Amino acid sequence: TQPPQRQGPMMQSAVPNENDGDHANRLPSRLHPVVVSDGAQLSGAENGHPYPLEYEGHLSGVLIDHQDIVARTQVLAEIIHEDYKDERPVFLCVLKGASMFFHTLIADLLNLRQGFCYQFVRAQSYEGTESTGSVTLTGLDFSLLTDRRVVIVEDIVETGVTLSKLIPAIKEGGKPRDVEVCTLLEKRIDKERAHGGVAAVKAKYCGFSIPNQFVIGFGLDYNEMYRDLRDVWVISDKGIEAGGKV
Repeated sequence: TQPPQRQGPMMQSAVPNENDGDHANRLPSRLHPVVVSDGAQLSGAENGHPYPLEYEGHLSGVLIDHQDIVARTQVLAEIIHEDYKDERPVFLCVLKGASMFFHTLIADLLNLRQGFCYQFVRAQSYEGTESTGSVTLTGLDFSLLTDRRVVIVEDIVETGVTLSKLIPAIKEGGKPRDVEVCTLLEKRIDKERAHGGVAAVKAKYCGFSIPNQFVIGFGLDYNEMYRDLRDVWVISDKGIEAGGKV
């Protein structure tokens, strides 16, 4: 299964070629994301992207629209199903940001008749727009992960701080058979990660590779606001100045 072809300049599919050692009848070790270019043109509400009225002026524009999110999530579900067919993996949803992506993903897996279990964990590493550099984990029952195949479901992989703490904690406390990561978004900030001394974590299943912009919506927040947007938006300077308040 290959990522869907996108129309227009906003995105392009990044798929493996023969030089990568991947063949048509074998899945790559990492699903190449759909790339949202650095110069992607943003859309607004006038192009069919409604938002709550109290957010007026807080949004620069849509980076990824809801239709593309749904289509891409279906592709991810199909590939995960191929990898875990006849097994019951444990999906670990990282709250709160991944909740909308998680529920969309498992709905697609249910349609594919994929069996699974799931848990939720809270992992907080942000205050406002900045990572704190430390992570607080709550709500995880390690006993339910022993000798299981675990897939961590994230909204976005960027600084790597959360996963650099969460993955070792799962491996040490839960003793799972293996651990993979599925993320809706992956931010292109490898240089910043290296400068910060955090090892880059690459998700096996990745929806979109995006520019280094602060994004909100479809579960992603800024100080608990903007989770209720259907699309993934770039926050405006006014939104940042408002501090997540309306």
